[in-house]
Formats: sequence, C-alpha cells, structure tokens
Amino acid sequence: MQQALSFGGANEGTCEGGMDFSLLFNILALMLSLTALVISALIALRQSTTMHHANELSVLVDLAQEFRTVEFQRAESYVIESLAKEQDPSLGCSRLPEEARIAVNAVMTFFSSIGTLVVMNMADEVLVVPLFGYRANRAWKALEPFVMRERELRGPNDGFGTFYEDLVCRIRDKFPLDKSYGLVLRRLPADPPQERPDDPTGESAPTPDDR
Repeated sequence: MQQALSFGGANEGTCEGGMDFSLLFNILALMLSLTALVISALIALRQSTTMHHANELSVLVDLAQEFRTVEFQRAESYVIESLAKEQDPSLGCSRLPEEARIAVNAVMTFFSSIGTLVVMNMADEVLVVPLFGYRANRAWKALEPFVMRERELRGPNDGFGTFYEDLVCRIRDKFPLDKSYGLVLRRLPADPPQERPDDPTGESAPTPDDR
C-alpha cells in the first residue's frame, strides 16, 4: 500500500513537471509568434511609408514641371505685377476679362491643388512649404481681394480658394523655416573675398566658381 502511494506520488510529480514544461513551451511559442507579428507589421509599415514617399515624390515632380512651364510663369507674373493695376477687385475672379481670368484661374488652380494635397496628406508639408511657400504667399497677396469678392458673388456657403488659403496659413505659420522644420540652411558670406597677403600681384584668391 505504501509502495502504491509512493508510485502514485511519483507519477503525480511527473505530470506536474510535464505540465510545467508544456506551459513553458506554449509561452515561448506565443512570444515567437508575437515577435514575428510585430516584425511583419513594421515591415509592412515601412513598405507603406516608402510607397507613400514614392507617390509623393512623383506628384511633386509633376507639380514642379508645371510650375516651370512658360504658361504658368506668365500667368503668375501677370497676377503679381499687373492684376491689381489693371483690374477692379469688385469683379471677383469669374467676371474678369478673358486674359486676366485665365491667368488667375491658372495660379489659383495650381496652388489650390498643392493645398489639397497637403490637407489630404498626399504631400508632406515640410516639402511643399519650402518649395512653393514664398511664391504661393506672394501670389495670394495679389489675389486675396479678388478671391474674397468672388466668394461674396457666389454666396456665403461657397468655399472658393479655401485649400489655397489653408496653404497660405500654413506657410505664414511656419516661417522662418529653420525654427518650424529644423532646417539648417547654409549661407554664403556677404563680405568680398580677402586679398592674399603673400600674392605680389594683389589679386584675390580664386573662388570655386573660378576653378
């Protein structure tokens, strides 16, 4: 009887040992599964981010190409230099003469498209503002009275130019760029190059552009 009890206790201990080993094995398997899941998620996130940046770069390249076209440059020049001198803001945008209206629409559409991309997170603000910020803000100063009048003509619920206006707000909030985005931009010295004291001709040292 005592031997039977002894054997029963031994078997019970073995079962407990077996259960402990099984539990440890299950925990280890769970940890490996969670690790694999986290790694897979990180890889997927990185791939998604890479694809987002690739698409973003493609969009910005297309915008930059349009920005450099002769047609856009002429439209922008007219808006900045001639619109306020030649046209009455009371006409808004849609009632302007054809030439002025085409120029205004070109500039409004371009910068509104950029503003839309930023709002929809399809273009990174930190890229857009340094690239187009100064020009967008300068054009808005000339367009603003015409845009506000156009909204009055269309009615209180019309959102004409709102994405462009949002872009301008971001631009003005983020200047200077070095404080907002942490950009470190190098500047060339304003002083003229110093003459070399050991040069008997008194000529200045050559600059990188002279080499």
